Amino acid sequence: MVVMETLFDVLSASIGATIGVFVGFILNRKNRRKMANQVVISRQALEKIKLENMNLLQRIQDKENTILKMQMQILGDDDANKNTSKKNKTKK
Repeated sequence: MVVMETLFDVLSASIGATIGVFVGFILNRKNRRKMANQVVISRQALEKIKLENMNLLQRIQDKENTILKMQMQILGDDDANKNTSKKNKTKK
């Protein structure tokens, strides 16, 4: 008799736990979908930000290269002007 009651208690607890898990699974399904969609949207937004940052960094690098070339041209012209000025002074 005690064995039957114990077996019944274990069986009913197992069935109750299984039904509880199933009900919880069904009730949380919408929340899981919503969270999964938010993760996907967040990843897409992050990817867009990464691409925009890469484009901005490329623009900055291009501008820096342009500035460097202009500086080199200016310095090169100044050096050339100084050299021609020195040559003209020595010829006179």
